[in-house]
Amino acid sequence: MKRGSERGVVSERSVRRLYVCICGMTSVPFSFVRSVEFWSWFRMAVCVLPVVLVVMGVYVDYTHTADRCSILTVSNDSLLVEYGEPVKVNCSIPSEPSSVYKLGWESQILPVQTDSETSLVWTSPNLTEWEVNGREMFCYLSVPNTEQCKRKVHLTLYKRPDSVNISSESSVWSEGQMMKLKCEIENVGPLQNLTVQWTRVDQNNITTVTEMPYGSFSTSGEERKNGNVTSTLTVSASRDEDDVQYQCAALLRLDQLQQPQVGSSEPLNITVRYKPIITQPSKGIPNSVIKGNKLVLNCSAHGNPSPQYSWSSPGNKNLTTSSIIISSVQSEDQGQYSCTAYNDEGSDSMNVTVNVLEHPHTTNLSSESSMWSEGQMMKLKCEIKNTGPVQNLTVQWTRVDQNKNRTVTEMPYRRFSISEKQKGSMDVTSTLTVLASHDEDGVQYQCAALLKLEQLQQPQVGSSEPLNITVRYKPIITQPSKGIPNSVIKGNKLVLNCSAHGNPSPQYSWSSPGNKNLTTSSIIISSVQSEDQGQYSCTAYNDEGSDSMNVTVNVLEHPHTTKLSSESSVWSEGQMMKLKCEIKNTGPVQNLTVQWTRVDQNKNRTVTEMPYRRFSISEKQKGSMDVTSTLTVSASRDEDGVQYQCAALLKLEQLQQPQVGSSEPLNITVRCEFITPVNRTV
Repeated sequence: MKRGSERGVVSERSVRRLYVCICGMTSVPFSFVRSVEFWSWFRMAVCVLPVVLVVMGVYVDYTHTADRCSILTVSNDSLLVEYGEPVKVNCSIPSEPSSVYKLGWESQILPVQTDSETSLVWTSPNLTEWEVNGREMFCYLSVPNTEQCKRKVHLTLYKRPDSVNISSESSVWSEGQMMKLKCEIENVGPLQNLTVQWTRVDQNNITTVTEMPYGSFSTSGEERKNGNVTSTLTVSASRDEDDVQYQCAALLRLDQLQQPQVGSSEPLNITVRYKPIITQPSKGIPNSVIKGNKLVLNCSAHGNPSPQYSWSSPGNKNLTTSSIIISSVQSEDQGQYSCTAYNDEGSDSMNVTVNVLEHPHTTNLSSESSMWSEGQMMKLKCEIKNTGPVQNLTVQWTRVDQNKNRTVTEMPYRRFSISEKQKGSMDVTSTLTVLASHDEDGVQYQCAALLKLEQLQQPQVGSSEPLNITVRYKPIITQPSKGIPNSVIKGNKLVLNCSAHGNPSPQYSWSSPGNKNLTTSSIIISSVQSEDQGQYSCTAYNDEGSDSMNVTVNVLEHPHTTKLSSESSVWSEGQMMKLKCEIKNTGPVQNLTVQWTRVDQNKNRTVTEMPYRRFSISEKQKGSMDVTSTLTVSASRDEDGVQYQCAALLKLEQLQQPQVGSSEPLNITVRCEFITPVNRTV
């Protein structure tokens, strides 16, 4: 034992004895200690101090040990070694301790130590001892009278398999069997880290992976060591497994192994024998073919071995091919055909019904009457002779109007009458009811027979000739428009046209002011006068009825004169002066506007309009009036030199130019008071 250690022990005993001696006293031990308070304080200090010293000593000893052991290092604290490969790991300290020491390796194999070196290598030229797995090895440093320092090293030994083989119970499977695939992995380890991976790749290159961990397969060997493995995968033999490829692989799940797959079998191709399943023709879908056309029936099936075929057909004809071809199908070929596909595993059958269709002998379209009258409900009849199957028949009605707009109406089975003629062949009558109106005049109708069958690329098998419709209807006047009056200036030309639609073509009659009657579609007056003003009535008529229209004609007159005058020829500043515009013989006055125009010395133009009711009126004769409009102006020096003018405007839709009369310009003179300038001397 070192001196320091001895001193530590003596000191500890001395403290313990002093503690017992002093702390065990209950009275003042010495006569020279006069104060009881002093003794209590002294006794408490002596009793508590050893406890503090012991605690501090434990802490100092712990930190001292930790600091001392930190000098011990290893080159690698975790090693993964493949079976038979060399391995070495170094344990070292920076310098030799001042006292005796031992530096060594504690291991299940090849323990080694030194008392004179600062580093020590544990090595194996070809590691094959499985005992290292699951057991830790230590590098240690021992110094007398101190706790031993250790550094732990985790060592794992693994081995790749010598072989990985996959096999099946049988080289050829039969559908419905439960088959076993066996994966044999030879001499691999450690077994506890092994996973067997099964891979399935189907005909579409879709990959499925199944993994079986340790415990789900049989082994020969300890879990921490190497051994042989047999893994079994059970598969249901079905047609989906035919041509599938299986493969198995050995995976070692070890932290330091970047690629866990350490071995893989060759692929195993699976062959499954199964009975045929017919894929063509589709079940329950009849084949329909028009008489005289070519009939082809194909029978196709999947099976292993490849299937053979046999057909039975109407008339007990038997064939041993996969297809039936009839170049020109006849009525006796109609009926049920049966295809059978077979091989050594079984068979599958399919029935196909063939319908032989005939083009309609005729498709006729007729009407109750060749000439319709507006308002009647008329029937069109489409007669289709000798067609079928009628349950697949649709009658298509087509209407094309005068503007080439096309409307199609389809009537399916059960919406027309049927009469059977012979096997599968029927006469069909379809009726379309139409309201006779003038919109139907000139329209063209047509009907067609459609057989909507999947096997027919073109469903239309017959069509009628077009039927042109004629409808008699009373005239409807389209010109002139109702309620719009015609206005014309006296002396101008007046033209009134009357136009109507009707069948037969309408005739016309006019009544006009003065009870003049005309039998033409137009009225033309080369120079209209005041007596031509009034109401005109047009009537269009035929055998179906008539239509009438009234037109009001207004005869307008240019004013005889438009005169502008002032109360005085010279205005005095400050007066309120009136300008008077007199318009003689004009109308209609309700459409009259008086326009006042003011132009100042700077050529600035101002326009003011006064509508009907803002001026005085005096009637002269029918439709003709005299009008007076007044404009009040404040006489100011700004009005001096200004020019005024007034004009008559008739605002009518029929007049492109509303101004029908204008006065001569009137120049204004304003006398202003003279203001003497005031001279100011600064």
